[in-house]
Amino acid sequence: MTQLEIKTNFHKLIDEIDDQKELAKLYEYFIALKQNFEKSGSDWWDELTDEQRKNIDISIEECNDPSKLIPHDQVMKEARKWLKK
Repeated sequence: MTQLEIKTNFHKLIDEIDDQKELAKLYEYFIALKQNFEKSGSDWWDELTDEQRKNIDISIEECNDPSKLIPHDQVMKEARKWLKK
């Protein structure tokens, strides 16, 4: 996947987030990642295990296949169930 494709897919994912709180959390997470990268001088990707990298690659591939996407409301419904446990 090219850098442009990755950026385009990130933009699409961000555009699909309707919840301002969730969007703010995601923004803060990416700011923290960027700051950690700048401080350490290394790429966080290099610090991941092979299994973590593989799982991220699989997730990216699944994001590009609309048939594998789960609607936001369904994800939130499942998350609420898990949080109640």
